[in-house]
Amino acid sequence: MMDGYTLTDLEMAGESRRRTDHGPDKQQGDGHGQRKGERKENLKRVYKKEATITVDLRDEKEVRALDIIKAVTGKIGEGKILAVRPKQINEYEITLEQEEDTEILMNGLDINGMSFEVKRLYNRDYVVSFMHLPAYIEDEDILSKLEQWGVIPLSTIKRRVYPGTNVEDGTRFIKVRFPREVASLPYSTKMETAEGPQYFRVMHSHQVKTCRLCMSPDHVVKDCPDFRCYKCEERGHFARDCNAVKCPDCRKVLSKCECWMEGEEGEEEEEEQVSGQVHERDTEKEQEEEIGGMEENTEIMKEGWRRE
Repeated sequence: MMDGYTLTDLEMAGESRRRTDHGPDKQQGDGHGQRKGERKENLKRVYKKEATITVDLRDEKEVRALDIIKAVTGKIGEGKILAVRPKQINEYEITLEQEEDTEILMNGLDINGMSFEVKRLYNRDYVVSFMHLPAYIEDEDILSKLEQWGVIPLSTIKRRVYPGTNVEDGTRFIKVRFPREVASLPYSTKMETAEGPQYFRVMHSHQVKTCRLCMSPDHVVKDCPDFRCYKCEERGHFARDCNAVKCPDCRKVLSKCECWMEGEEGEEEEEEQVSGQVHERDTEKEQEEEIGGMEENTEIMKEGWRRE
């Protein structure tokens, strides 16, 4: 209901509308220019579900939309509200310009001296469960996984028990907050156990299939640009499915085989040995020829002395 609203009140919500205290504006020229300005302003607006919150008014029927606008403006500043709409009888949905401003309102909203709960429409807080872990696995190992995924713990890790007992069933759960770039956690994760590494189920609401390496929901791990088969270093398949040609001697893929290097080294050594033997024979022959020549010269000199 617009009756009683003033221009000052509506500008607090980032709006610029005509006064409605006395009916429609009779000045058509000014109204046309104003509507054109409003259309231009609306083209610049970006409405995000991530920047939308809800406020629960409980049974307080006297709280109006204008009261909510004033309260929100008082906390985040003027001109940052894009829309306020009644969602249910005692609940309103508020869309802001920036998602960051929703953080300021998460502790509650004071309206007319009363405090009301505020929730995100696009919730990034989830309870994550690690299913049926061995009891001896440390909580720090779980926290380390969460840190690798970039999510923020909001509570301590709790252990689920069988109803009516104090006996744990292995499942642990914790409340966390996802960053904007994380849409979901992987369906399973590897943990070290006494029997070696094993995979365990990870669960939370609104979970979708993601890549275990980069957390992207757009592909699975075998198609991840960061993933390579450790045997052949190629993309697109796991090591167990690798069909790369292997060396018959060392059983490694040819790109990692060093047998040919050893073969070349052996050939080089053999060539060096053969070359050395040939060189030795040539040297011995040269020495023999040199000695033979010297002996021949000596005989000639002796023959000359005898004639004299």
